[in-house]
Amino acid sequence: MKHTTILQLDEADLDQVLERKLAGITEKSVLARFEDRLVSADTAAEILDVHRDTLIGYARAGIIECQHSGKLWKFQLSYILTVNMHDIKKRRA
Repeated sequence: MKHTTILQLDEADLDQVLERKLAGITEKSVLARFEDRLVSADTAAEILDVHRDTLIGYARAGIIECQHSGKLWKFQLSYILTVNMHDIKKRRA
């Protein structure tokens, strides 16, 4: 079944919608460059401005995605660049 939705936008609304869409496309294309790059726990912690032990605690709790093998903790750079520590700290509390 097909549906048609008609929206009436003024120029300011259209500018806002286009700006959001373009920002999303730009962010995805920039992050795609780092999709296959892994960084150490030290580097990820530095990017997120948290202590390494705090980062590993979040990873152990499943709050932050990582690849873990023995004592080696690796984080996908594109993911780390999108992490919002403020939201994670609120979730952890």
